Amino acid sequence: MLKKLILPLAVAGMLTGCSGGGSTPSIAPTTLAASPEESLPPQTGPAPTKPGASPQAGCPVDSATLEKAFNANAKLSSDIVLGAGLTGISCVQDYATAKAQPTNVDPATVLFHYDATQKMWIALAGGTDGVCDNVVPQAIKAELKNCGV
Repeated sequence: MLKKLILPLAVAGMLTGCSGGGSTPSIAPTTLAASPEESLPPQTGPAPTKPGASPQAGCPVDSATLEKAFNANAKLSSDIVLGAGLTGISCVQDYATAKAQPTNVDPATVLFHYDATQKMWIALAGGTDGVCDNVVPQAIKAELKNCGV
């Protein structure tokens, strides 16, 4: 770890001298002891989507995860033709929408919610219109694609 820190500092010092302007400040390599954070495993999970936003438990989410949730809902998966899979995923806080890609029928929007207790996505509803109505909070609905606000 120490070698990794010294090399970038030395290169930065050399590059500063190449700027062509006046005197070059002297940059001496510093020795940094390993901090407690370096001994912990790296954080995993999604990062906030906006500066200052709190981390979102379920977002971002990929199509494979949402397709698994879609197929787990027997009623929904029998009513909606998934076709080539889900596309156009939009994820805000613990809600997500995606469009089905069927052939010869109108594409449906599918609404998902992340259940933090079970740590899994759940397909809530699907259709061509009003999928988010009376389910998704208005502030989230305004940011979520395919909700038709």
